[in-house]
Amino acid sequence: MAENGTRTNPKPERTGLGVHVRSHGKALLAVGVASGLGIIASFAFQLVSARFVSPADFGLLAAFFVIVNVAAIGSASLQSTVTVQTASTLTLPDEAQKARRRVPLDAILLGVGGGAVIAVLSPWLATALNTTPLVILAAAVTIPLSFVFADAMGLLQGSGQVAQAVWWSTFSQIARVLFAVLAIAIGTGLGGIIGAVLAALVVAVVGGVWTARRVPRPLNGVFSSAGITIVILTVAFAWLTSSDVIFLRAGAPEDLAGIYAAAIVLVKTGFLIPSTLSLYLLPRFVKHRDNPNISRVGVLATLGLSLATSVAMLVVFLLLGDWIIALIYKPAYAAAAALLVPTTLAYLPWIAAQGMMIKMTSSASRGAAGILLLAAVAQWITFTLTIPDVAAMLTAYGVIGAVVLIAFLAIDMRNARRLRRVLSATAASTAE
Repeated sequence: MAENGTRTNPKPERTGLGVHVRSHGKALLAVGVASGLGIIASFAFQLVSARFVSPADFGLLAAFFVIVNVAAIGSASLQSTVTVQTASTLTLPDEAQKARRRVPLDAILLGVGGGAVIAVLSPWLATALNTTPLVILAAAVTIPLSFVFADAMGLLQGSGQVAQAVWWSTFSQIARVLFAVLAIAIGTGLGGIIGAVLAALVVAVVGGVWTARRVPRPLNGVFSSAGITIVILTVAFAWLTSSDVIFLRAGAPEDLAGIYAAAIVLVKTGFLIPSTLSLYLLPRFVKHRDNPNISRVGVLATLGLSLATSVAMLVVFLLLGDWIIALIYKPAYAAAAALLVPTTLAYLPWIAAQGMMIKMTSSASRGAAGILLLAAVAQWITFTLTIPDVAAMLTAYGVIGAVVLIAFLAIDMRNARRLRRVLSATAASTAE
C-alpha cells in the first residue's frame, strides 16, 4: 500500500530523463502531425492547380507564388523576432507585462510597405516574370496579410502555444485547397485559384489574431538591435539554403537547372525535422537561456536529430534514389537520381546548422549573423566561379555549410562558458 502511495503519503511525482523526454515527445508529436498535414495540404493544392488549370495559367500562378514566397522569408523573420521577444517578455514580472499596445505596428508597417513596393514595381515585375500586372498586384495584397499573420503566430509561439500556431498555419493550407476546389467547381479559372489563396489567408489572419489577442505584446520589435539581428539571421539563412537553384538557373542550361531543382525538392525534406523542432524549442531556448545545462541538452538533441535525419535520408537515396525519381517524376527527370546523394551530402551540414539556428536565434547572436553574411558572400563568389559545374558547386556549398556549422558550435560553446563563469561568480558573491 505504501508503495503505491496513500492520501497522507502520496506517491512522489515521477521525474527523470524518461518522463522529461515523454512529455516533450507528446508535444512534439502534436506539432509534427499538424506540420505534416500542412505539408500534405500544400502538396494537394499544387496537384489541384496543375490538374485543372491550363499550362499557360499555371505559369501565371507560378509567378504569383514567386512574390508570395519571397515575402514569406520576410514574414518568417518577423515571426521569429516576435517569438523571441514575446518569450523574453513572459519571463519578466507581471507588472512589466501590462500596458502593451495591441496593434501590430511592425507587421503593418513592413507588410504595407512591402506590398506598396511590389505594387509600384508591378509593370516591371510582370515583364520580368512573364505574367500580368494583375497577378503581381494580387500577390502584393497577400504581403500585409502574411505579415500580420506572422505577428500573431509569433505571439502564440512565444507564449508556448505552439500547437495552436501550427494548427492555424495548417488550417490556412487546408482552407486554400477547399476554396480552390470550390473555385474550380464554379469555373472561375486562375482568378478563382488566386482568390482562394487570398480568402484562406484572410480567414487564417482573423482566426490567428483572435486566438493571440490575450498574449502580452513585447515592447521591443523588429526595429531594435535584437530584432534586426534576428531578421538578418532568418533572411541570410533562407537565402543560403535556397539560392543554389537561383544561381544554377541563371548560369546553367535550363535542362540541367530543372533536373537539379527536381532533386533539391526531395533533399530539402530534410529541413522538416529542424523546422518542426524550431517551432517547439525556440521559445523554450529563450526561457532557459540562462541555464547552460538545459540549453546544452537542447542543442545536443536538435543537432543529433538533424544529423540523424540527414544520414537516414542519405541511406534512402543511396538505396532507392532511382525508384523514387521514377515514381514521382516523368522519365525526362531520370538524371535527377544521380544528384540525390551528392546534393544530400552538400546539404547535410546546412540541415544540421538549421538545428543550431534555433539557439542562435533565441540569443539573437550577432556573431552568427556576421558568419551568415560572410557565408553569403563566399557562396556568391564560389557559385559564380563554379557554375555550371554542379559537382564543384556542391563541393563548395558543402564546405561553406561545414564552416558555418563549426562556427555556430564555437559560438554556442563560448557563450556557454561565459554564462557559467557569470553564474559561478554570482553564486560565490551570494555565498559570501
